[in-house]
Amino acid sequence: PHWYLQGQIGAQYTLGEISFGDLISPNAQIGVGYNFNKVLGARFSVNAWQSKAGWDTEGNNYEWKWKYVAPALDVTANLSNLICGYNPNRILNIGVFAGIGANIAFDNGEAGDVNGELKSLHKYSDDFQPLSYLWDGTKTRVMGRAGITADCRINDVISEGLEPQATTLNDHYKSKRAKNADWYFTA
Repeated sequence: PHWYLQGQIGAQYTLGEISFGDLISPNAQIGVGYNFNKVLGARFSVNAWQSKAGWDTEGNNYEWKWKYVAPALDVTANLSNLICGYNPNRILNIGVFAGIGANIAFDNGEAGDVNGELKSLHKYSDDFQPLSYLWDGTKTRVMGRAGITADCRINDVISEGLEPQATTLNDHYKSKRAKNADWYFTA
């Protein structure tokens, strides 16, 4: 059993209908965890920075971004120790995690600008919202996430790793109605 700290920097891709490169944004995460035994543990982390969305309508791409903070509690499992047994000198440890948390989103003004532009270009009535889930202020939504960890041991205290993860939350996150859950992926 032991405590650990993590600091991560990377990128996020918000699943959408415009090109992949247009939906990549910066991402950071900090976390503290505790391994209860050689296989199972728990981690509290805060993932944050920015998400992007877009809409391709009538041959035109519209893009917007907003900020978020997402604290989460995960259950972790070290698959290397589960399958191969515990080895404190192992160079590479592979694990998985799954958890729940809250996504606290704010600063969605660009989506409001896109909504206004779409309304004026397409001459919608004043009460119609092209981005039918447009939100302002701060919105908190329940999220679920899962991912894989690959930690490479540098010494007894430090490891370097890669952590791809998938996060899902309700359809309102991107302001655009899609009739399915919204997703973002980080690494």
